Amino acid sequence: MNMLRKWFLLTVVALIVGSCAGKSGSSQAAKPEVNDSLMLVLRVNNIYDAVAQHYACLDSIRSGQINPQEYHVDLDSMFCSADWRDWTARTRAYDDAHNAGSIGFFEADYWIMGQDWQNLSIDNVAVTSMTDSTALVDLSLNNCNNVTLVRLAMVKEQEEWKIDDFIDVSSDFDWKKGMKEYMKENE
Repeated sequence: MNMLRKWFLLTVVALIVGSCAGKSGSSQAAKPEVNDSLMLVLRVNNIYDAVAQHYACLDSIRSGQINPQEYHVDLDSMFCSADWRDWTARTRAYDDAHNAGSIGFFEADYWIMGQDWQNLSIDNVAVTSMTDSTALVDLSLNNCNNVTLVRLAMVKEQEEWKIDDFIDVSSDFDWKKGMKEYMKENE
């Protein structure tokens, strides 16, 4: 997301929050759901800014500009739910034990919906449903000059929104459901 767009979004959020200040009893105050939705859109944009930076660093490692021993970022630990991390850990452990040397379940990367990356970005981020503790967020993921429609199932953990599932809408593939089915078939 470019800086102008971020600045605009932050300004809109600030105006909405500011317009609500001192009007808690007024019927003109913005609904908390609107503010929450805008904050979640901002959160998802910030997550994917970090994702794009991460993959740019991986490019720098490939080109020898960054020492791989000096760079370690775990996107899942930073941005995913405990349940998501548990399922990915179980699935990777199974594949390490039973599919060493072959691809196993993760034949693509759920962060980028592919194996390769180039010019990563997102747009059209929209909250499609939201409660106090869960939300669905749709976005367009731009990678390698392709657009993939992605739905993120999100949960609130420790007062922070975390990704609980990645759903590739374009390919009709639910990553968490896929892991569960894969593990059920193989356990």
